Amino acid sequence: MAFRVILIENEVTIKVKLNNLIITKCGEDIWIPLDDISMIVLDNLASNLSTRLMCQLAEQGIGLMLCNQQHLPTGFYSAYDNHSRASKVIGFQIDKEQDYYGKLWQQIVKIKIENQAKAYQIMTRDSDGTEKIIEYSKNILIGDKSNREAHAAKVYFNLLMGNSFSRGNEDILLNSGLDYGYAVIRGYIARACVGYGLNTQIGIHHKSEYNRFNLVDDLMEPLRPIVDIVAYNSMKNDKYFTPEHRRKLVSILNMKIMYREKKMYMCNMIENYIEQYASLIMKRTDNIVFPDVYNLIGEEYGQI
Repeated sequence: MAFRVILIENEVTIKVKLNNLIITKCGEDIWIPLDDISMIVLDNLASNLSTRLMCQLAEQGIGLMLCNQQHLPTGFYSAYDNHSRASKVIGFQIDKEQDYYGKLWQQIVKIKIENQAKAYQIMTRDSDGTEKIIEYSKNILIGDKSNREAHAAKVYFNLLMGNSFSRGNEDILLNSGLDYGYAVIRGYIARACVGYGLNTQIGIHHKSEYNRFNLVDDLMEPLRPIVDIVAYNSMKNDKYFTPEHRRKLVSILNMKIMYREKKMYMCNMIENYIEQYASLIMKRTDNIVFPDVYNLIGEEYGQI
């Protein structure tokens, strides 16, 4: 299983040869086996990519995320369809009744709020605040009709950053980190969904006709608090969004986590998690093991 997430920040030449990605930087060639790469984050505007390279990435199932002038992820490229039974999987997605998805969303919201409470405890050691957040994970209705998710998120971020905090305020440094980290995780989940034949437009709760990634936005909810921990801990004492912050956020995918009684990279955990969702939809399993923030082990870096 591919495990390397490559961050390219500098102007380089990129090509493929003998099933290797070759990155030429300052006259030196860096060879990386394509079989080892799960995703590439390209965070510079000067590198050129060939059509041959793009085709090779798609054939290998390697995701490519592009960043804009503000260093924020703005686009994601992946294979159009690399699953032999995609139409069959989509059929299962379409056939599910609203009540089925409502119960699943109820479960996702509960896990997300519990992970937010755990993340808050890790970041602040504030037990009283943790209890306030965890209260919202109780008595969630099917489909979260009382919108406990939004109420919990407001309490969570206000406790963490103060009552004046707003996720929509671009002047708050943490928001830049959260947006960047969420986009990286979102792109990786999208890649995994395509790999397992899932249609990313058919969501569990998100239903927007303008969103190609409704399902991705649903499945990433329990993972957001992991991004919160990394962004908050690396940026809480800083004033500007730096390359080091971006490297740490991309490296979330290279962190280790205990999942289903195994220690694995976050990127491999996500693959496993999405595979379980596909199996659930196709009635091959009865439940999903959701990631637990308390099982996060640490960071490993491997950027270029």
